[in-house]
Amino acid sequence: MDFTLTPELAFLFGVAVFWVVLYVLHYIFHLDKHGLDVKPAFFMYKSKALNSFIDRTANKWRNLWLVLSNISLAFSIGLMVLGIIYFLLNNLIRLIFQPVTQPIPLTFLIPVLTIRLYWLPYFFLAVAIVFLSHELAHGIIARLGGIPILSSGILVFLLFPGAFVEHDEKEFEKASLLARLRMLAAGSSTNLVTVLLVVLLITGLFAPSSTGVLIQEVAPNGPAGKAGIQQWDVLKAINGTPIFGVQNYSDYMSKVKPNTTLIVTVLHANQEKNLSIKTEEDPSNSSQAVLGPFQALDYHQNTLGLDQYSGIHLFWSLYWIHLLGFSVAVFNMVPFFPFDGERVLYYPLTSLVKKRKRELRWALNICVWGLFILNMALNFLRYGFLRI
Repeated sequence: MDFTLTPELAFLFGVAVFWVVLYVLHYIFHLDKHGLDVKPAFFMYKSKALNSFIDRTANKWRNLWLVLSNISLAFSIGLMVLGIIYFLLNNLIRLIFQPVTQPIPLTFLIPVLTIRLYWLPYFFLAVAIVFLSHELAHGIIARLGGIPILSSGILVFLLFPGAFVEHDEKEFEKASLLARLRMLAAGSSTNLVTVLLVVLLITGLFAPSSTGVLIQEVAPNGPAGKAGIQQWDVLKAINGTPIFGVQNYSDYMSKVKPNTTLIVTVLHANQEKNLSIKTEEDPSNSSQAVLGPFQALDYHQNTLGLDQYSGIHLFWSLYWIHLLGFSVAVFNMVPFFPFDGERVLYYPLTSLVKKRKRELRWALNICVWGLFILNMALNFLRYGFLRI
């Protein structure tokens, strides 16, 4: 049996080598003396400078943080309602009854398994920005409420970069209800603000109208791949007819018969070139022609004057920050363990319910986890194993 080293296997092999080398270096040079704690597939760096930054920032603009933390608490309630009502209950109803409005496909973001390799640079950048801002917000609002920060820094688990701010749990439980809720709500609210800023950036930095079809992924054995079309090329015209977006492309191709030769204009490396491509039958409809298979999206020209690829990389960096930031903002406020939303809902309820608090907490977790598991199970049955 022949063994083929696929890009995915090569990537995983590289990750394994990285962890082995890092662990050996940690053992030889005693990196723990410099604040770096390395375990198999995990390392953590505790930074005193980051602790000092959190303290200085919290003390410098106390009144501003107080106002923002109160606003973030209101945001957290909205995010909790959005997560439960829309993303869990409403989505579950759509999955069960299959109305005209389509449900939202849900999946775990796992490098290689559910995220293709070419997305990883954007994904890791988004993870670093989203989680660093999330944890810094927790730390700043914790200090605002007089809750000590024991340590803070960066960490990596398997493939996931991130950040952490470790507060004193005993002092946290002693703090006032409002101080605890402010701290818990700060992370998700900061992620939501980050998302809003990114949306403004995308709106301002990219033209509102699409001017072509961006090739996201192309099969090398298809008509487009054989003709030389590559990832991140932009399809601009077919037989001299401008193509402004995916829908425009679909409308044009619906009138083309299989085995027809088309002259396709593409933007490649900032240069337009014409390619002669012979269409094939659509596997799902033999009377229709295709240039694919390929994955494509509307292409929006950047307004900064950047070259083709710089503009594309900027767009996808912002897109992934938006996608991950919004996902973390919402699901971190869904009230199930171990997310912050669980305690945001639990603490106010316990001030009203004096008995059977533990049973109440278990009941809340079982109900919400049940909704989540049902959503994921029905998503899998309907869409299969989703891969972005």
